[in-house]
Amino acid sequence: MGTIEGNDLRCGYHGLKFNPTGVCIEVPGQTTIPPGAVVRSYPVAEKWNAVWIWMGAPERADVASIPDVFWLDDPGWTPAPGHLRIEANYQLLVDNLLDLTHVSYLHRSTLAGDDVEAVTPVTTRRDGERISVGRWMLDVSAPPLYAEASGISGAVDRWQLITWEAPANVYFDIGCARAGSGAPDGDRSQGVSMWSTHLVTPETGTSTHYFFSFTRDFKLDDAEVTRILSEGSRTAFNEDLVVLEAQQRARDASPTSPEIDIKHDHAQIQARRTLSKLVEAERRDHGKAAAE
Repeated sequence: MGTIEGNDLRCGYHGLKFNPTGVCIEVPGQTTIPPGAVVRSYPVAEKWNAVWIWMGAPERADVASIPDVFWLDDPGWTPAPGHLRIEANYQLLVDNLLDLTHVSYLHRSTLAGDDVEAVTPVTTRRDGERISVGRWMLDVSAPPLYAEASGISGAVDRWQLITWEAPANVYFDIGCARAGSGAPDGDRSQGVSMWSTHLVTPETGTSTHYFFSFTRDFKLDDAEVTRILSEGSRTAFNEDLVVLEAQQRARDASPTSPEIDIKHDHAQIQARRTLSKLVEAERRDHGKAAAE
């Protein structure tokens, strides 16, 4: 509730001013500053049109570890970004993003085309900290949001190629092309491509900041297409929000209820297992460092 003064922050209660490192540099009405007047600061970096914060030990911060999402800040791509706050654990949102089957039921007015839940996704593990899941749907109807943004009509070949990168970033290589025009073999010239980017940021154990962007490589300067994608994605993701918040309430009400997995949960299960191993390894590492 304070104010920004240059690069410093002034407290809105008693007027103490703190510099970017968290050190108090001014106390109104006195010349000496108490030595304990320090708040914790965190390393941050601006890259790819986003701000990245390192919440762990400052000496371990490494700008090189920031994910490569260049398309969010590349002149060859136009973003349609947005943000939602969800009253649910971040892992439920990650599960949702890796779940290709719910689209046919939850997003009929935006992202769903033909009912394609019978097309089984293929899941693969990459580089130890990445999980990929994807599928091709051939000779199907274009999703309403895609059709409106691209102007493509008639049957299409559609792709959903998703990558989860630990701990909680998810990228969709998505799009559609005129059916039979060669997209499955690499020729997307008769279609449109988008990177749907999801930077999932935990707030608390039961709340999440959801940063997203539909970023496209077509009609780059068309403000109407940006509006369509921005409003359409927000509409679709608000549909997810309602379900995820209900899911969180149900889990809170009955925390000992078992979780049942189905075959389409394969990618989510692999991501959870990978994350659990990374968390456990980090805890062992921290424990070893503390002992030393």
